[in-house]
Formats: sequence, structure tokens, C-alpha cells
Amino acid sequence: MNPSDLSPTERRQRQRFAAVRDGKPCIDLVVEGRKLTLIDLSLDGFSVSQQAPCPEGEFDFTLRLIDGFGDRVQGRARAVNRAGGLTGCVIVSLQEGGERVLQEWLTVIVICGASVRLTPADAEAIVKGPSLI
Repeated sequence: MNPSDLSPTERRQRQRFAAVRDGKPCIDLVVEGRKLTLIDLSLDGFSVSQQAPCPEGEFDFTLRLIDGFGDRVQGRARAVNRAGGLTGCVIVSLQEGGERVLQEWLTVIVICGASVRLTPADAEAIVKGPSLI
């Protein structure tokens, strides 16, 4: 599905994963030169706290693993839902290679957070699969 096909009320096409590990952010989100508090993340979108909201319309963003080795994911997103203290954003586009890097990050997040043993293939299927919520 193309993110531009999403209606403004659709919140999730894929499962989102917490962007916090041990009570601390594990991924930086930078929008317009400001670090925002990333709440959760998927291949299709993310949410942030409304205390530091995303801009209206489309905007550029950069994601970086806080303890990573310099990998970055850059792209464009659009805020589609502002409710319950959160702003939900859909990813409109990613720079070349961004989806692969993001998928790798999310697969590791799923494996590290699982309460049962998962293979990388199992975790990747969860990342690529539909929202379970």
C-alpha cells in the first residue's frame, strides 16, 4: 500500500514498536533541526509527543540509532492524527536504502524485546506484517 493512499483517520497499517529501551530513547528523530521524542516506529510511520509536535503538511526527518554506528534514515513524513497527547505521522518517502536500514533496526528491536526466542526471519515477518493492534 502506498502511504499516500492512507486516510487521515487510519492510524496503523503495520505494527509499531516502542522506540524506548530500558526507559531511554534508542532512536533519535530530528525534524527541522529539533530532536523530537519518538514514541514508536514502524516501516510506515511513527508517533511523537505533542509537547514537541511535528509540523503541518509534509516535512523532512532524520532517524538515527542513539548507540548506532552512524546509520541514518532520512525521508519525508506527514502528520495524520493528533490525539491523546501524540502526533501520528505516516512516512511518505525514504531516501534510497532507508527502508532496508529501518527494517534491520526494527527486526533487532523485535528480537531484543521478545519474551520468546525468535529467529531473524520470524522477527522480520512481524516487522513487515500487519498491525496486531
